[in-house]
Amino acid sequence: MKIPSAGTPVSLLDLRKAFLSLKGPEDLQNALCHRHGVTWCGLTGSGTSAIYAVLRTFKRRSDRTEVVLPAYTAPSLILPIRKAGLTPVLSEVSPKTLNSDATELLDRVGPNTLAVVPVHMFGLPTDLPVLIRCLNDREVFTLEDAASAMGTQLASREVGAICDVGVFSFNRGKNLSTYTGGAILSSREDLVTDLEAAIGEYPTPDFVLRLKIRAFAVALSLIVRPLGYTLLHPIAERLKYKELHTDFHIQAYTPFQARLGLSLLNKLERFSQKRLANGRFLQDAFSNIDGIRLPQVLETGAPAYNQFPVLLPDEQTRSAVHRAILETGLEATRLYPDPVHRIYPDIWNGQGPDPYPNATTVSQRLLLIPTHPLVPRSALERAVDAVERTLK
Repeated sequence: MKIPSAGTPVSLLDLRKAFLSLKGPEDLQNALCHRHGVTWCGLTGSGTSAIYAVLRTFKRRSDRTEVVLPAYTAPSLILPIRKAGLTPVLSEVSPKTLNSDATELLDRVGPNTLAVVPVHMFGLPTDLPVLIRCLNDREVFTLEDAASAMGTQLASREVGAICDVGVFSFNRGKNLSTYTGGAILSSREDLVTDLEAAIGEYPTPDFVLRLKIRAFAVALSLIVRPLGYTLLHPIAERLKYKELHTDFHIQAYTPFQARLGLSLLNKLERFSQKRLANGRFLQDAFSNIDGIRLPQVLETGAPAYNQFPVLLPDEQTRSAVHRAILETGLEATRLYPDPVHRIYPDIWNGQGPDPYPNATTVSQRLLLIPTHPLVPRSALERAVDAVERTLK
């Protein structure tokens, strides 16, 4: 039996509500506002297009042009920055947390910095209080990228609602998936009008695309389950992202997706607790195995692990461990093969010392183990046994 790397359990009841309910986007927006304690929420066709809308809004209020973000994150983050006419500035990541490093982000802030983008990688909360406190009087916006971290908490607050603006993704593979989609959250009333105007320009998907979204959402509800993934594995392989994105679609979120998202949001607490429990099991199990470095979780953090990250001693060992886990049926992944600066040669031309060695090390030695609610404990136990045998 094969178990996919990511998955949101979508039931027949969830699908029935999505197809037949009379609710709409406003209901999901209100529910997200209530859950996260913010005053405004907007929905878009993807997390990337949500970030694009936010950056355009920031740009209207300043002539600054630089956006600071970690060097190890989704490479697609560069796309909305450049599409908005802004310049990405990279910062080093923390070797302890494998996540955004608040000190490093702050070190890259200068007189031309428009915004700083801390990222909650893998569903692990990053250190926002330090960042916000230090930027409080510097006229720099903060954009919280919680794309893979819905359900994660920091100091008992939901991430995505701590900075000036927060963004979630509902794309496949995220903690809550409606096949595609994104959300923007904020309590900054001075930004809301422009944020609404920005996403209001996004075109509504035509009939064919709306039909495709529904069909893929139904297919995904089957494929993410172990039996469906095993039987439909060739189809699932064709649905995976295998190439670097060079652009992104700008479109509105559909009412069907909003109804599906609303139904799933009612189960998010249960999903998040399962992710946290699976992550804690792996944390305990791997803590006694030599050759594995585990992420340091912030004391005030409660991760809703998108996947559980481990760092192996070198690429060769990672490959061996990866193969061993795959043989158990659990789909461990390597995520991004390179950090951002090694993907875009105009950011770093490869000459001289590596400017972000921690980011490079993470990309070369990182392995992610599934923690989603459809992963049974027995599958994690088999994976741990496989790792132990490989590292002996």
